[in-house]
Amino acid sequence: MAVLGFIPMTYFKLILFACFVCSSLVLTTQDQLCDPNDLWALKEFARNLAVTSWSNDSNCCQWDGVVCDDHSKISVTSRVIMLKLPKKGLKGMVSRSLARLPYLKWLDLSFNHLEGILPVEFSNLKQLEVLDLSHNSLSGPVAGVLSSFKMIQSLNVSSNSFTGDLSELGDFPNLAVFNISNNSFTGSLNSKIWRASNGIQILDFSMNHFGGKLEGLENCSSSLKELHLDSNSLAGVLPDALYSLSSLLQLTLSENHFYGLLKDNLSKLTSLQFLIISGNQLSGRIPNVFGNLTNLEILIASSNSFAGQLPSSLALCSKLHVLDLRNNSLTGQIDLNFTGLPSLSTLELASNHFSGPLPNSLSDCRELKVLSLATNNLTGQIPESFTKLTSLFFFSLSNNSLVDLPRALGVLQQCKNLTIVILTKNFIDEKIPENVSGFESLMVLALGNCGLKGHIPLWLLSCKKLQVLDLSWNNLDGSIPPWIGQMENLCYLELSNNSLTGEIPRSLADLKSLINTNCRSSILTASVGIPLYEKRDQSANAILLSSFPCSIYLSDNILNGTIPPEIGRLKQLNVLDLSRNSISGTIPSSISELVNLEVLDLSYNHLTGSIPSSFSELANLETLYLSFNYLSGPIPTSLYS
Repeated sequence: MAVLGFIPMTYFKLILFACFVCSSLVLTTQDQLCDPNDLWALKEFARNLAVTSWSNDSNCCQWDGVVCDDHSKISVTSRVIMLKLPKKGLKGMVSRSLARLPYLKWLDLSFNHLEGILPVEFSNLKQLEVLDLSHNSLSGPVAGVLSSFKMIQSLNVSSNSFTGDLSELGDFPNLAVFNISNNSFTGSLNSKIWRASNGIQILDFSMNHFGGKLEGLENCSSSLKELHLDSNSLAGVLPDALYSLSSLLQLTLSENHFYGLLKDNLSKLTSLQFLIISGNQLSGRIPNVFGNLTNLEILIASSNSFAGQLPSSLALCSKLHVLDLRNNSLTGQIDLNFTGLPSLSTLELASNHFSGPLPNSLSDCRELKVLSLATNNLTGQIPESFTKLTSLFFFSLSNNSLVDLPRALGVLQQCKNLTIVILTKNFIDEKIPENVSGFESLMVLALGNCGLKGHIPLWLLSCKKLQVLDLSWNNLDGSIPPWIGQMENLCYLELSNNSLTGEIPRSLADLKSLINTNCRSSILTASVGIPLYEKRDQSANAILLSSFPCSIYLSDNILNGTIPPEIGRLKQLNVLDLSRNSISGTIPSSISELVNLEVLDLSYNHLTGSIPSSFSELANLETLYLSFNYLSGPIPTSLYS
């Protein structure tokens, strides 16, 4: 499973058993002779999958990925006990011939391109202790085969397309790792899988289609270290047995249908490092018991129905890296003592009901990279102490009631790593400052929906890396400055719903990023795993933006003149919206050179003449608005298709 897009889950997988298994082996030597039955089985396997690293030598014990055991006391030949071929580019079906390796203990075919079903003959591998078929394209039901592996210690078939339920599985006394994540398994969780084991350490059922309740954890209390159930359809209240898993390091239950309270018994999980319970219907207060969870590194409880205030004991989790409680109903001030969280790198409290000022103590989180407090009821100014947040990368305070934009920009310009700044719906009716410096790393600046007054400021030209500029829904006047064409990296320009006048500058066609590069492949996505901000459409509806197609929005202004024919140079442009202005003249045929154009809106202007027949060349065009103009002549037939 993934967390905020950039935090991987830690799986111990096979490491727990490598020493145990290898200690029982006598490593391959030049003197070992391959058993002829094993040789045949491996040759059949290689023939199906074109294993090019194996030679024609009859001693298979010398082949890459093959390990044999010394059976000299009972035979003159050695038997294959390990086959380890991960990341070998193997393609095709898994040969049933591998079932003719009766002494095989370890089979690793992970990270290849294997497809088809798992042969039923694999049930004959009675000695198998480690099986890793993860990250292939295997499919079909598999429980019947897996149920035969009574000696299994580590089973990993994750990231395939296996189907069926798990009702046949059970009685694995040595099982320690069970990972079937990212498949299409159905039915309910079968506790018989882990109930017979006294040493189960990792259970990963995530990203499947399991339903029902979470039950049968009673005998896991002393051994289980990781439990991953995210992205299923599990429901019910969290069972009391869950809080008795004293050795648990990672608990991920996100994207299910769990409801009810998160109990104070959470304090018993003293070893917990990851707690991820987002996307459920959990409610009530978040228990104030984090003083016992001092090993906690990641807490993600977003998109639930939690209410009440922030638990003050969170300040005692000195190892905490990620705190994500967005999209709940939390209230009160953000009065956590952030001085106790020196390792905090992500703070996500957006879409709650927090009020009051921004906490000064946040400036003590020197590792903070992502700060999102959007869509709350915060007031006041951005504290001067925020200049200390030198690691800050993403900053979003949109949809609050902050004041003093000059001070805010003066503080943020000192954060030299700041790349994304979202301040929409704040600083209402203030004047946009004319003298600002810094922002050398800035790529996204959103100051829309603020009612700002003044002109488009020249200091934006010094933001050399700026790719997204949103000044929409303000009261800016004056003309669109010609120097905007000098902003080499700009590929998303949003100036709609202002009072801008004059002609569209021809220099707009000089935007290099719209001429030469594909900004869809740029960094301008929600790399932190959250929507960047809200904007409005023409109906004043809120739209959540998380990525940015190459776009120019100049609609709902007072622009006049003609459409510059040079605009055809912007080959990477996806959206061009010039609607609701006073633009006149004809539609330049050069627009047909915008080969990547998907949306073109020229409605509500004073355009005349005919629709260029060359519009048939706009192969990617999905939406075209030309209404409320003075156009005449036939509609090109290509626009009907």
